[in-house]
Amino acid sequence: MLVYWTLLLLPASLALARVPVSRMGWWFLGGIIALSIGLRFEVGTDWWNYIAMYFRPAGQVSFVQALGSPDPGFFLFNWFAQTLGFGYWSVNLLAGVVFTAGLVRFVRRLPEPLVAFTAAIPYMAIVVAMNYTRQALAIGFVLWALPYLYDRRLLAYLVTVTAGALFHKSAIIFVPLMALAGRPNDMRVVLGAGVASGVVFGVLLASRFDSLWRQYVESEFSHTSEGAPLRVAMNAFPAAVWLIIARKVELNRVERRVWAVLSIMSLVGMVLVFQAPAAVDRVALYFSPLQLMCAAYLIRFVRPHDRVLARIVVLAVYALVQYVWLVYASHSPDWFPYRVWPFLTDPGPAYD
Repeated sequence: MLVYWTLLLLPASLALARVPVSRMGWWFLGGIIALSIGLRFEVGTDWWNYIAMYFRPAGQVSFVQALGSPDPGFFLFNWFAQTLGFGYWSVNLLAGVVFTAGLVRFVRRLPEPLVAFTAAIPYMAIVVAMNYTRQALAIGFVLWALPYLYDRRLLAYLVTVTAGALFHKSAIIFVPLMALAGRPNDMRVVLGAGVASGVVFGVLLASRFDSLWRQYVESEFSHTSEGAPLRVAMNAFPAAVWLIIARKVELNRVERRVWAVLSIMSLVGMVLVFQAPAAVDRVALYFSPLQLMCAAYLIRFVRPHDRVLARIVVLAVYALVQYVWLVYASHSPDWFPYRVWPFLTDPGPAYD
């Protein structure tokens, strides 16, 4: 448990001390998170599922077969790891680096970057990135892409989001957001977003849409996502808060539109989660940055001499979230003990 609390308390302490973090300082903080995600050993509920469904099969197929897999980016990386003789740690390390790079890039644009970074640790870093490896990669690409959208660099945004969708198709939901970058009375961006969405959907998802719908909406599996309403509520509450404070926050037009849309989608998810918990739970992972936005901007609504207390309150809330999850969550035992990949003492299982 010491590892998880260190990951939280280090940036929290820097946030409370108001320590200015340089580029190298962010490399250091991000590196700790990335290595903790990437070099973990048999940590996370889905650890063995990823071994059985991706890593082992990747060593038994050709490059072309790997390229034609349902999530080609992720399967190809597993294929390269197997072909080059790297251990399964290399796949997780890639996920850790991509996720953390996107997270750092995202929070550095916020008014309280260390508070937002700390708020990401309990759920986004520990629960998601240390378990949902494909989604962690996709979320990392989405977080990296969002500043491109804010700045209307639409090609860079499209390429980055599409790269994320190669690791998990659910990232496709961010492609249509390109339409929000359009200027008034100019439909070219909207039309371009529609065409891009259709092409990406057709190439990556169309052939499997029916099977995914049956799996996540109609099957018994669709109702087995334990704790989904609570996880969706973790986004719905900040979504409601954001819609209240958004007009008083200094954002450009595109940012304001993006977070209004994502907030509304989060609130809609709170209704739909009782109908298709598994599907809504998976999609809601991408709305988690709403928590970071609220954590960073709410402090700015407090009078300057009260902001120290406001930071303490926000950080204490996320410390409580981490405590409750580590102690009481039904799957949290799968995160214990935290072990580092045994490079020196034991080569560890090959998993091939």
